[in-house]
Order: sequence, then structure tokens, then C-alpha cells
Amino acid sequence: MLVAIFGLMVFVFVAFIAIVLTVGLTLGSLVTLVRAPGQLLALLHNQTLRRNHALEHATVNVIEERYGPSRLSGLAQPGGFIIQGGAPPELVADAAREALTRLRAGEWRLAIHRRCGTTLLAAQLVMAIAFLTVLLVTGEFSFLPFVVGILAAVLLARVVSPILQRFITTNARVGSMTITGVEIQPPANSFGIVSMIALGPVFVHTSQSGSTIPSERGNDGRVTIITGDQDEVPVGDYRVR
Repeated sequence: MLVAIFGLMVFVFVAFIAIVLTVGLTLGSLVTLVRAPGQLLALLHNQTLRRNHALEHATVNVIEERYGPSRLSGLAQPGGFIIQGGAPPELVADAAREALTRLRAGEWRLAIHRRCGTTLLAAQLVMAIAFLTVLLVTGEFSFLPFVVGILAAVLLARVVSPILQRFITTNARVGSMTITGVEIQPPANSFGIVSMIALGPVFVHTSQSGSTIPSERGNDGRVTIITGDQDEVPVGDYRVR
């Protein structure tokens, strides 16, 4: 008797979870299909952000070519891009300069990175399309659309992501873009001794027109890397301050 009751409870719980997941995924898929195209279209027309995104990817790729896989992550912004994960500013500056040179030389594949957030967006799009397609074809709520959506996302997201990066979310044609400064920012959500020993995000300032920012250059014309300790150390064409 107890076994039967327990089995019924398990069945009811599983059925409830299945319904919640199916309904939730349906609503989520509809939201993704409505919002994602607009987001991608807006990004497609923002050439500054796309170029910074390309240089961000290329910088991480150059670092990982030298030292192997890393946990570095980045974020493109209108005025440049951020590299997070503890990379020294000297390394980021040198890698960014090499990345920019290689992008100018036509190595557009440097602008593609497997860990880009575009992969998540691609997974959501693929899942939404597959899920809703199966749902419309079968005409019923079941585990089948859910399973097909998950499998499609796992199998196709890493195929779709490079395509989205190549043609929409990045622009490897950097033209006269220049690096105008590299700055260490305070670590997020850190204080006291943690902020003293943890390397904060490194912000790479860029200019799309080839111009430079006078306040970020020393008297010798070299781009300055700004840190918190005010020390100056020559690093190629850069110096750390």
C-alpha cells in the first residue's frame, strides 16, 4: 500500500515538473524568438561595438595561443573592452596590440571565440525553433518537443555561434582602429585585503578613428597603462603606471 502511494506521488511530481517545464519552455521560446532578432539587428548596426567585440575575442585568443586554455572572459563596450580573469595589464596590452595587427592583416578567425556569450544566444534560438516546430507538428504538449529542443541546442549551438559571431556580433574589419590606453579597474565586489591582492578587470580603451586621447599618453608618445600603484615599467611601446 505504501509503495503504491509513494509511486503515485512520484508520478504526480514528475507529471507536474513535466508540465511546468513544457509550459515554461514554450513561453521562453516565444520570448526568445521575439526579442533575439531585434537584439541581433541592433548589434549588427553598431559597428563600434562589433569591432571592440572582435578585438576582445582576438586578444583572448592571442593569450590562449601563448599559454593555453584559460578562464579569461571579456565584455565589449562602446569605448573599448574589458578582459577579466586575472591577466596582467602588460600581457593584455601586448596581446591586444598583436591581435589588432593580425586582424588588420586579415586573420578574421581571431575574432571568433568558442566561449562567447553568442553561443548561449545561439543555443536559445536553436532550442526555441526546434521546440516550437515539433510542438506545432505534433500538436500536443509532451516531452518530445522538450527533448528535441535540448538535443538541437547541444548539437547545433556551437555550429550556429561562429556564424552569428562572424556576420553579426563581431566585425574583424578594424580599419584605423587604435588602442589608446589600458587601465586596471577595481575588482568587483571586493574590499580590504582582497582588493589589494586581486587583479581587477583590465579595460582596453580604443579609438575607432585612429585618433589618440592625449591624457592617456606620456611625453614620449607611448600609450600608458594606468594601474593603482603609480609605478612605471616599460612594456614594448607601452608603459605601466
